[in-house]
Amino acid sequence: MLDFSRQNDRRGLRSKKWSRFDSQVIPLPVADMDCRIADPIQQALSARVEHGIFGYDHPPSDAIDQFIAHCKRRYDWDVDPQWVVPVAGVVPAQFAAVRAFSTGGQIAIPNPVYHSFPRAPEIGNAQPLGIEPVLDQGREILDIQALGQAMQRPDNAGVTLLCNPHNPGGAVYRESELQQIAALAQAHQNVLVSDEIWADLILDELAHHPMAKLSPQWGVSILAATKTWNIAGLALAFVVIPNANLRTQFQQAILGYPEASYLAWIATTAAYREGETWRLEVLRHLREQRELMLEFVAQHPPLSMTRLEGTYLAWVDCRALNRPNLHAECVAAGLGPDDGEPYGKPGFLRFNLACSTDSLELALQRFAGIL
Repeated sequence: MLDFSRQNDRRGLRSKKWSRFDSQVIPLPVADMDCRIADPIQQALSARVEHGIFGYDHPPSDAIDQFIAHCKRRYDWDVDPQWVVPVAGVVPAQFAAVRAFSTGGQIAIPNPVYHSFPRAPEIGNAQPLGIEPVLDQGREILDIQALGQAMQRPDNAGVTLLCNPHNPGGAVYRESELQQIAALAQAHQNVLVSDEIWADLILDELAHHPMAKLSPQWGVSILAATKTWNIAGLALAFVVIPNANLRTQFQQAILGYPEASYLAWIATTAAYREGETWRLEVLRHLREQRELMLEFVAQHPPLSMTRLEGTYLAWVDCRALNRPNLHAECVAAGLGPDDGEPYGKPGFLRFNLACSTDSLELALQRFAGIL
């Protein structure tokens, strides 16, 4: 069962999240959760480790079937097995897609966005072109008009990078919004490479719409169990590409890539097969954490926060404080969120809410003390 109260200090295990700051700082960066994984995943991994031999193994026989069943169950999407290309992680898949599809020039990316996005165009001899967001009822979403203008540029590289649900900010794109983006891609022949790693951590009653479902000709959806079931260290992503020509290009681009580990396959397959009860418990906890964060922000103007519809990453706008060293002040006060600068937005802080309630409450008390 889900239990955030059993939050063991992970510094001794060289956790990137827990080793970033000293032991007096509550760690709220790096997107993983401070809870043990679902029992069925733990049991499947333990059984395999107990076997004691780790040679070259084929993936579990039902691995792709479990992923496809998940796509049908969660997104009402009939995925052909031939469309699915496994890759050892979402970021490697994103970089491979840029290598496969870029013609060089400018690649439109959201701004702000997770920090792999600005680096990815380099691998396709291109440069990132940041598209600023617009506010829609408290949601930060891509300026679709500006995105269309970017696709029309003569130096457009033929690729657009998307993130849905969006990190940071937590916006979940509506089907109508994605259809507008798909129409632009069709008109300007842009491949839409969509990072959808957060698709199963949507906090509101909203559907996830894979881009490759809405735009089979131009859409590439990168999906994974890693964030949802807290197995990010066991990297495995499924890249779904209905267009056969694009799929061939992508498969050429990943030649020589290392394969996902067998333990990653074991964990991911168990997650899709038996992890739904645990996922629902996580969502309940994250909704409660979101309410704590929203209440805190409301009580401390001039802070503001976009509507966190998906992910567990609260994106807090602190610019009105006019304190350029606020992140350092937070760390000195004993809380360690992410600084917004690496995401393209200085003056913001990103809080990982996937921790215990006690940890979040204490972190917010410390934050209040320096405001």
